[in-house]
This record gives sequence, C-alpha cells and structure tokens, in this order.
Amino acid sequence: MLEQVIPRFKLTKSFLVGTALIVIGSIGFDLYVVENRISYREVIVGLAGLIVAVIVFGGARGIRFGFVLWVLTLALGYRTLEVTPSLRIHPAELLLWLLILCLMAHRELVTNHIALPHWLWMFIPFWIFAWWPMIFGDAPWDKMLNEFRNFLLLIPLIIVAPIVLQRRKMWRYLIGGFFVVGAWIALMGVIEYWVPDITKVFPAFIKDAKAEPTADGFVRAQFSFWGSQSATFVCALAVPMAVPLAQWWRRSWQRFSIAFAAALQLLGIYVGGYRSIWLIILIQVLIALLFGVKRHGLILAILCLVVAVSGYQYIPNSHERVVSSIAAFRGTPLDHSSLDRKERALDAIDRTITSPLGNGWATVGWVHSDFLQVAANQGIVPALIFIIGYLYTLFRLARRVLFLRSGLNVERDYLGFALLLAFVTVGGLLTTQGVEVLPQLILPVWFVWALVEVWFRQTAEQTEVSYSYAPGYLYSAANVQ
Repeated sequence: MLEQVIPRFKLTKSFLVGTALIVIGSIGFDLYVVENRISYREVIVGLAGLIVAVIVFGGARGIRFGFVLWVLTLALGYRTLEVTPSLRIHPAELLLWLLILCLMAHRELVTNHIALPHWLWMFIPFWIFAWWPMIFGDAPWDKMLNEFRNFLLLIPLIIVAPIVLQRRKMWRYLIGGFFVVGAWIALMGVIEYWVPDITKVFPAFIKDAKAEPTADGFVRAQFSFWGSQSATFVCALAVPMAVPLAQWWRRSWQRFSIAFAAALQLLGIYVGGYRSIWLIILIQVLIALLFGVKRHGLILAILCLVVAVSGYQYIPNSHERVVSSIAAFRGTPLDHSSLDRKERALDAIDRTITSPLGNGWATVGWVHSDFLQVAANQGIVPALIFIIGYLYTLFRLARRVLFLRSGLNVERDYLGFALLLAFVTVGGLLTTQGVEVLPQLILPVWFVWALVEVWFRQTAEQTEVSYSYAPGYLYSAANVQ
C-alpha cells in the first residue's frame, strides 16, 4: 500500500543517516536554545548546518532542494563573510560549491554529459593568463581573486543547472523562486521608501532606510535590506518570468498574485532610480509588444503604464531625472554620477589601447561596464570573445524563440520568450553597470545565462524528437520553419 502511495521510494543508508543526524541536531539545537540566550549569528549557523545535512544526505532530492535554496539566497544581498576588506564570500558561493561536491560524491558528473559553451572554452585560458602580475609579487591577491572567482562561478552554475533541470518540473521551482526573490527585494525597497521608520522595527536587518536625493532632485530608495539600489538588477532580470508563471499557474488568484508581484518589481525598479534599468525595461516592453502581442505583451505594457502613471505623482523631480538620462545617453552627462562613469570608461579604453594584452585582474577598478573592464584587465581578444559569446547566444535565443517556434510546445514557447527578455537585461547590465565586481551582482546574471544554455539543449532535443516522427522527405521543410 505504501509503495502505491509513494512510488519508487527507497530507504537508503544515506537517507537514514541523514534523517538521524537532522533529528539529533534539531534536538540538540532546541536544548541549547532553551538553556542559553543565543544570538542571531548562532541561529543562522545552526540553520545552515541543518540545511547542509539535508543537501549532503538527501541524494538527488537533496541536490534539487539545495539548488532551489541557492536561488533564494540571491535575496541575501550584501550579507557576506569577510575574508579580507577586498574579499568577501557570499553564502550563495559556498552553497554552489557544496552542490558541486555532492554531484561528485554521487557520480552525477560521470553519468551526465557536461558541455560548456564553445566561447567559454576560449575565454577560460585568458582568466589564467590575467594572473601574471602575481609573478612580480606586488599584486593585491585578494582583489584579483575577488574578480577572478566571480567569472569562475559561471562554470558550476552551467554544470549544476542541466542536471537539476532534467526533471522538467524543476523549471517551475527555479523560475518561481527567482521571481519570488525579485518580488521580495522590491517589497522591502518600497516599504523602506514610504515607511523609513521600519528601521526601528528591524534594526539588525535595515541600517538606513531614508531615501536619498540625487543631484537632479530625484529621490531614490535605498534598498537597505538588500544592501544598495543595485538590488533592482535582480528585479529587472526576474520580472519577465511572470510570463511562464502565468501559464503554469492559471487560477485567478494565482495570476493576480503574479501580476501584483510583477507590478511591485516595476515600482521597485522605478524608485531605485537607475536610468539604465529604466531603459532596459523599456526595451523589454518594446520586444513584448513587437513579438508577443497576443495577450502577455499587452499585459506587460499595461502594467508598465499603470505603475508609471500611478507612481509618477508620488516621486518628485522625475522629469529632471529623465532629462539627465537622455543627456547621459547622448554622451553629454549633466550630473556627477554620469561624469564619473564617463571618465572611468575613457580610462579603461586608454588602458586597453596602452596594454592590448591586458593589465591583469582587478587593475582598472570598477568601470561600470564588464565588456570594457575585461578589455582593460584581460586584453582585447578576451573582451571580443566575451562580447561575441553574448551576442551569439542572444542571436541563437532570439532566432529560436521568435522564428523557429514550430518544434516547441506552448510551455517552452512562453519560457523561451521570458528568457529572451531576461537575457536582453543581462546584456544591458554587462554593458552599462559592471556586475563582475561583486558575487551578489554577477550571480543573478550567470543564473539567467545558465538557464538559457539549458533551454537550448532541451528544446533542441524536443525539436529533434518532433522531427523524428515526420517522414524523411519532410525534414527539409521542417528545418526551413
């Protein structure tokens, strides 16, 4: 009877040992809580220990659970572990490498075919070469390691994602978790913006919630809970995921919740005040209107319109912010922030021309453009590989999503469209923000890129299966479509 209710369930040795350790650990932790006054740090350490036990002894289920949990850790923001003032470790990094170790222990890396993109294979040797300043012994190893590991994190993500997503339902959990992270970040930012006294309620989590005026008079939300206004980068990547979520959960209250969360993220992006993110959202809307004007493109446009119209009257000096944005994009910045970005970009270009083979990791500072930063630090050739790798991936994704839909089912179609919108945001962030300097900024970007690579493989397999049912003389016609 039990086997009918829970099919394929096996009481393995690792499951029994893990369950016993979790029970013993929980009892011990409860006794410690009762007898001693514990701190917030101790609670986190105890909870982290239980989570690690679940992942390590949970087998394949533990790995899937761990990867979903990894997505949720993107909401932690600037909560990191300090090794040196220039090197801080994010909990998401530790969890990601733990998942790799678990995959190795369960021989998943042997039984599954792992394939890195071709552009990445060409890019990796330059990561090693960029350590050359260490030969002279005077290079800041912690700064160099900080930037190097932020690129390195793409590799374990591309390894873990396809293994976890072999079960198609995991798409719902990962996409849903990422969307929840974006909604949570936006919610906390908006609450801080209109209720700054919330600092008194959660002093350990929110340091300074008072909104910050800019030179042009626009008042920006602090997003103190996450750590900075760059929290809106996650929202810009997550908001397109409302499209497939609305297809997976179709009840009225579910779709209303998804629409509300998407509107909340758009509002968070607005009060965050990043002008480049505003432009990215505008590009997303244009793509949705041009290529997805069935229902979801119009819904997305209406949401943007509602948020803009309703929120405009509560945000002072929005007009000046827009004017300064136009001036910045024209190359004639009016405010200090835009001038600083322009000077950093010109300095990176000068360093690239002076040293076309690169200056080494972390020598150019924060350029606010990853493509320029790679050119200055690693050289012109790796920068071209990076740029071509992104453009080639974008072209393949747009071609398959917008023009080769015949081999895809409806679910894959909507998922691919959402990934296309998010991947456009990836390019915008890499071009205008520079996210390689901190793990909390680069990990959401790499996560979307890894999902795109998995989607490519799975849709290619699906297309091949659909064509295999057609007679041979129809293959060419199918390929033309």
